Amino acid sequence: MTEQGLPEIDVRRKPSMAKLVLQLLGFVLGLVLLAWCARLAFSEENREQLQNLRDAPLHLVVSLLALSSIGVIANGLTFWFVLRPVRRIQLTGMIATNALATFLAYLPFKLSLMARIAIHRQRDGVPIPLIGPWFAAIGVVLLATVAPILLMAAWRREVDALWIVILAVLLVIAAGVLTIAARTVGGQRGLRMAQTLADKQPIGLVKRITRSETFILFDEGLEMLGSFWQSLGAIGLRVVDIAAMAGRFYIASRIVGTPMPAGDSLVGSVVYFIIGVFSPIGALGTREGGTAELLKRFGEIDFEQLALIALVVTAAEMIVNAVLAAAGIAWLRPDRLIRGAGRGDLSSPNADSAGQSESDSR
Repeated sequence: MTEQGLPEIDVRRKPSMAKLVLQLLGFVLGLVLLAWCARLAFSEENREQLQNLRDAPLHLVVSLLALSSIGVIANGLTFWFVLRPVRRIQLTGMIATNALATFLAYLPFKLSLMARIAIHRQRDGVPIPLIGPWFAAIGVVLLATVAPILLMAAWRREVDALWIVILAVLLVIAAGVLTIAARTVGGQRGLRMAQTLADKQPIGLVKRITRSETFILFDEGLEMLGSFWQSLGAIGLRVVDIAAMAGRFYIASRIVGTPMPAGDSLVGSVVYFIIGVFSPIGALGTREGGTAELLKRFGEIDFEQLALIALVVTAAEMIVNAVLAAAGIAWLRPDRLIRGAGRGDLSSPNADSAGQSESDSR
């Protein structure tokens, strides 16, 4: 049992050898795909674009790196903001954790996910049964943000004032739907509803699950989106993240001399982001190839030029992520985590002040 009286979940359970081998092969396949994209991107057909890349204006390069940094920070803020109604953890620690996890997302074996779980459990005192609902809430927020953006992109490629206003309305509606759903399913009313339905079926295990401490704690996960302003704020942070990524595609296309429409940049950023999140073999190669292939069908730019744009985005991202991950490691002090000398349980409402005190003492 954990200190919170919850059933202990063994997060150290070893995956099967077959899964490890498949993920390793998938990672190698991703590297092959990345090499193939690089070969096409640096081909003779892109001679003019490559020259533009070598002569790239400094302000565009700086803007590309700055937008990559904004994306990492916005993503970390999203995780922190969604958890805040039920657990308050140190903001700087959350951004540092996200920087490290973002860099590890390039690798296979779900190292990014495992790092997040281990750090938040050990350092921040977030119980394992709450981490699942927390990540699920992050996924729901992502879906509520991406769906309206893709719907608008399918409607029209030109991003103008009308486009932005309609998207804002759709996002507000999405936040309202999330809030209503969380309030309906969550709380004591939702818990009683689930237990009543479980009592009407013959499987005893289901009845026990709905009355377990782990299931009851899941209700806290629903509380993360139980406020309209909370849901809208989480969606807003995710919009900032996606907008920063779209800006990276927009600037990268101008660096190589093949300007992309704003709508194509936005679609490319969404595809690039989603592939990176859900790819089981790591992000490298799969994002670049998948994004270039979809944009080739969606727009009017050749695959070779799209591959070069995607590679420029990835190169800038890797530089920024490596620097931020190194800073995150220095801040998190993994040696203390390994020794079990983390900050302890920060799940109390006063954790922010405790985190600030530690920050001031560094």
